[in-house]
Amino acid sequence: MKKTVTLFLFVFIIGAASVCKAQYQKSFGVRVGKFATGLDLKCFFDANSNTAIELFGGFTQEANSGYLGKIFFIKQRTLRDKRLQAPLKMIFGVGSHVGFFKDPYYTIKDGNIFYYPMNTFSVGIDGTFGFEYNSRKLPFTFGADANPYYSFLNPGPTWIDFALNVRFILQ
Repeated sequence: MKKTVTLFLFVFIIGAASVCKAQYQKSFGVRVGKFATGLDLKCFFDANSNTAIELFGGFTQEANSGYLGKIFFIKQRTLRDKRLQAPLKMIFGVGSHVGFFKDPYYTIKDGNIFYYPMNTFSVGIDGTFGFEYNSRKLPFTFGADANPYYSFLNPGPTWIDFALNVRFILQ
């Protein structure tokens, strides 16, 4: 069984290598963060692959766990350095989020915990800053990011999330 799975993965990666290029248009993957973990989709809408929309949906461990959806407007710039010969991109952007917390969700005010009612929604603005590496040999990108955020509706106890992500290049 292990040999079959390994052979399948090898054929899949080799077959998918044809989509590997310096500039891609869509990628789909997993983001694993300090608080938010889930699926991530990035779609570029310019010819140079510099401007994108990024969608995220998943779980959050912020304040007793819940569900989280985010949308970002992303700008991506290549880091140009003669010493750094890696295809590394700097990513920054703005967006917003919506969270749903079935379990008791809380915030901290004046050092005391304040609980919201059950089934609470949270809505706010987000920022993102990170780096992405595209090997150009495999159909994957690897990244790290920081997402500061603030909820206008039912703010939580935290304000920043750090994460690692891996995305498969679709085209």
